Amino acid sequence: MSFEAFRESERAGWNARAGLYGEATAMATLQSIPMLLHMAQLAPGADLLDMGCGPGYLAGAAAALGARATGIDFAPEMVQAARARFPGLPFAEGDAEALGFADASFDIVASNIVLFHLSDPAIAAAEAARVLRPGGRFVFSQWLGPDQSDLYRALTSVLRDHADMSLAGAAPDAYALSDPATARMMLEQAGFTDVQSRVVHNILRAPDADFFDFFMRFGVRVPLIVEAQPAPVQAAIKNAMNAEMAPYLTTRGYDVPMPSIVYSGQKP
Repeated sequence: MSFEAFRESERAGWNARAGLYGEATAMATLQSIPMLLHMAQLAPGADLLDMGCGPGYLAGAAAALGARATGIDFAPEMVQAARARFPGLPFAEGDAEALGFADASFDIVASNIVLFHLSDPAIAAAEAARVLRPGGRFVFSQWLGPDQSDLYRALTSVLRDHADMSLAGAAPDAYALSDPATARMMLEQAGFTDVQSRVVHNILRAPDADFFDFFMRFGVRVPLIVEAQPAPVQAAIKNAMNAEMAPYLTTRGYDVPMPSIVYSGQKP
């Protein structure tokens, strides 16, 4: 099945959110970066590609630890945001499924909460293998699914009860890579060995009084589903999601568990 429309919707959505990432999406995604760099076995002087760099946080963290970091993203506004935030690092528009680098260009390819936004993550894994030097490592993170995530358990329940999913465009399974067996198979088929995984206990800290409004700024996939619904259904989804999140409200906002899993594999 072709997911070209999904891909272009993702690009448009992340372009629109480039200026909001730091106050929304970053509230959870940044917590996965230390484990990514640990499992990458990062050392000073390593050449690292941040694949799907967004505003450049992973590349910036790697550079602070002595790596020579490069970032690419398919959303041009994200590339501009990364250049503004980390002006000393090279960032460019690029496609994770068709990397514009020569074979054996990097010691590490790293990707933070990106692959499930792609039309074909397996192609990106194969591209990561191609541009890695022998012995190099590919590391990526992925949200865990509704069976292990308070946030996605609640969201899945609300959408099941209220949304007509047939109104949304075709999209890849958002949680396929939440399953370690599936991720291992993808990495091994791309040629990686020594496949490992570790869970990171991310907490989404949402400062807004209205959780639904915050979450509509947090990502792209859910808004694509919600915005496809009639206005009364959108209102019902909003009310139901805010009710589901009420138990997580603290004096500083919402603290909602949404763990991620980090995978690594080595190129022989």
